[in-house]
Amino acid sequence: MKTTINIFLLAFVLISAGADTISNNDTEGQNVTYQLTQLEDKVLLLDNETEADKIHARYEVVDGIGYFSFYNLENRNLYFYNYKTGALAHKIKIAESGPNAITYNYSYLDYWVNDFDNILIKTFLLKYRINRKGEVIKRVLPIDLFSFDTNTYAFDETTTFKNGKLYTSNSSLAIYASDTSWLRVIYDFDTGLAEKYYLNERTLLPNYDEKIKIINDRLSTGGMTSLKYHHAGNDQQLYVSSDISDSLYYFQDTAPKGTYYAGNPQIKTVDLKEFLSKTDVTKYQNGSSKPSAYYLNMFSSPDKRMIYRILAHDASSSIDPTIRVEQVKIASASLIVFDTKTKKSGVIKLPSNLIDQVNLKHAFATEEGIHMLAKEESGAHKKVYKRIKVTAL
Repeated sequence: MKTTINIFLLAFVLISAGADTISNNDTEGQNVTYQLTQLEDKVLLLDNETEADKIHARYEVVDGIGYFSFYNLENRNLYFYNYKTGALAHKIKIAESGPNAITYNYSYLDYWVNDFDNILIKTFLLKYRINRKGEVIKRVLPIDLFSFDTNTYAFDETTTFKNGKLYTSNSSLAIYASDTSWLRVIYDFDTGLAEKYYLNERTLLPNYDEKIKIINDRLSTGGMTSLKYHHAGNDQQLYVSSDISDSLYYFQDTAPKGTYYAGNPQIKTVDLKEFLSKTDVTKYQNGSSKPSAYYLNMFSSPDKRMIYRILAHDASSSIDPTIRVEQVKIASASLIVFDTKTKKSGVIKLPSNLIDQVNLKHAFATEEGIHMLAKEESGAHKKVYKRIKVTAL
């Protein structure tokens, strides 16, 4: 059963975000009518060894086939379910001992799949490349090659692996004004060394020095949220933005090429200082934080043409001081749509009943539409996703 909602979508004038090192691209805005269609739920049935609330499923396209994928920490298996059929296609055992052992601490293991004979795995201390049999092709030990600096790469939808090199996002723990915070890295898996760091955070954050000052002022207090950068596209055509920026910064290869507007002009996002301190435990002992607006995520359509951002309008946080766990309640939200071909963006206010039913942070797009993880329908051994499709009329 489908429910169709007609939404009036505005395509806005492309504007600058204030970064002097990137040129601004302006184009005439025009009114565009979009249709938002709510599709039937997508259900992922799991095996009896997997509890739905203990995994984070993702959508992966490997060799042209779409998969639901996740890692089960309890049985040490990587799972790949065929998206269309729901059948378990691959189950890869991560060895705990022996020559193919993969060691991780604090229950942390992340992975990215180039193909089933090149699966990249990283833990806090070690990095691996394995095949579909779980055999370790390459293991990089920090005691051999790493000096523990402040840079660490991360997997995301822009990650590319070619000729033994990983092109991906990077995070830097820069705490001094003289530090350089790099957002991208080229990592050589054969040598285990970073070949190049690039994309200086100062390029995207005009008030970078203010961020450093806030971090230094609050190092001893704890409870601080870091500013996250979101990446879309690939290593050749890259778009980057942050939790509080309405702009997309566009790069070809490693060179900045332009800045494009991709926000909601009726909603002002929270400022840097308030965002960085929004999880200060002492502020919420008697209730919730004041509502604020910031971006929850950014993701692309499989063909990389469309970029989607979910903007929470009225997000308030409450924290239990005893366990320091943040709970976020979202009263309203927008879906921002950016077309990388036309360089035009627009906004759709999400229906309130949909917001109540889903976890907006857990969203991704397939050829069939945008998926958002349902809160209540998911059971002990299944995940349920609400699906919507956005099309131009």
